[in-house]
Amino acid sequence: MIDPMTAFSIISSASGAISSAIQAGKDMSSIAPKIKQMAEAEAELQYGASKKKNGFFSKFGAVDNNAIDEFFRKEEQKQAMDQLRETVMLYGRAGQWERLSAEIARHRAIHKNMLEHRAKQKEQMITLLVGGAAILTIAVVVIGLGFVLRG
Repeated sequence: MIDPMTAFSIISSASGAISSAIQAGKDMSSIAPKIKQMAEAEAELQYGASKKKNGFFSKFGAVDNNAIDEFFRKEEQKQAMDQLRETVMLYGRAGQWERLSAEIARHRAIHKNMLEHRAKQKEQMITLLVGGAAILTIAVVVIGLGFVLRG
């Protein structure tokens, strides 16, 4: 997972590159890598925000010190998307914004699902390791007690 600052810079640069390509009349297929980059960065932000919202400290009312920074980064992201929409509506072909936004949403969903799957696998691995360590510890204690009580 990438940090929010990197994700915001990826979104801004990808949005600018997509806008420039559309203004130059390039085909959507030529900007597919930038679309994917932008969607993945948005997915990272959404996943990070949902993880933070459901995190351990948020349940106890811990205040996020970066809330103001996060607000302004979200505003910047919204402005980048609005600017991209305006550019596509102005310079693109009919229906191009709908196709582009659908493609961004599709890539965002795919990447977010992949992040959630990785997190679930990591969580399962940690649970397995902690459980195995607990069982091993209990077994050692029981065997040790057996030797102590015998002798």
